[in-house]
Order: sequence, then C-alpha cells, then structure tokens
Amino acid sequence: MINHIVMFRLEGEGPEVAQAALRFKDAIEALVFQIPQLVEASVGINANPAEKWTMVLQSKVESWDDLAAYAGHPAHLATVALIKPMIAERAAVDFLS
Repeated sequence: MINHIVMFRLEGEGPEVAQAALRFKDAIEALVFQIPQLVEASVGINANPAEKWTMVLQSKVESWDDLAAYAGHPAHLATVALIKPMIAERAAVDFLS
C-alpha cells in the first residue's frame, strides 16, 4: 500500500482560503467513488492558526501505477484546479505500508 501525503499552504483572504479548503476537501473525498485506483482519501483542514500549513491530504493506493493513474485522472485534475491559483507551498511524501 502506498500512502500519499500532501500538505498545502494556501494564500488569500481568510474566508476565501477557508471556503477553497472546504471545497477541495469535499471534492477530494468524493474521488474514492470516481477513481477506481483510489483506496481512500481524506483532507484535514488545519485548526491551529500558529501553524503555516492550511491542510493535509491523506490518500492510499495499491501501487505506483495506481498513484500515477490517480494523479493524472481528469477528476483529480479538476479537483486540484479548485485550489491551484491559491497554492503558495506544497510538500508531499509517499511511503509504503
């Protein structure tokens, strides 16, 4: 199993960032019903204003090929487009479990 973890720091006005984060969360979590390779997906929105990251995505796939299929899937690309103009920083880690 491959665990795909991505942290995002979004820039913008407070309410705008919060709304974008919620739209992204809803859209990512719905992808498990649209992308067969995606085993699970969840987004946590940061509640601690002292931290710099806006949210974290946790997803799981079975293989590297599945990760590539998920990353390039049109539904995933449309979901990323929801926040792409606001992304100031992105960090990712993929690990095996």
